[in-house]
Amino acid sequence: MKEYKLKINDNSYTVVIKDVTDDAVLAEVNGKKHIVHIDTIANITPPTENRETTLTSTPSPSPQLSSPVASSDSGTIITPIPGQIISISVSQGDKIRTGQKLLILEAMKLENSITATMDGTVSEILVAEGDIVNQGQPLIVLV
Repeated sequence: MKEYKLKINDNSYTVVIKDVTDDAVLAEVNGKKHIVHIDTIANITPPTENRETTLTSTPSPSPQLSSPVASSDSGTIITPIPGQIISISVSQGDKIRTGQKLLILEAMKLENSITATMDGTVSEILVAEGDIVNQGQPLIVLV
């Protein structure tokens, strides 16, 4: 865990990095937990002449965990981050609608609702409650 004391636009922030995965960071900012998704990682050389740098930012809404992406060709729902399956809300043969909750995935001590990204019928359920899943692992197949 790392703790940073930041000052942005004359506002002080205490940022504690709780956990880092390949695509997300669990950070606590002034005591409030946030999940920050990583799009790209770049190596940046810090300035050498002046160690104090003033940062400016535009306030933005708190980050939210995004829904998983379903392969448009096969209708396979994949897990966006590693975690554990807490509950499954559908059964094989169920007709589902876009946005309907399919299962709950616990990741970084947060429960994440995994929802359908298309209308369809549940063809296969590839996981069970209690299973540990990796990022990108197929969970449910829709047809």
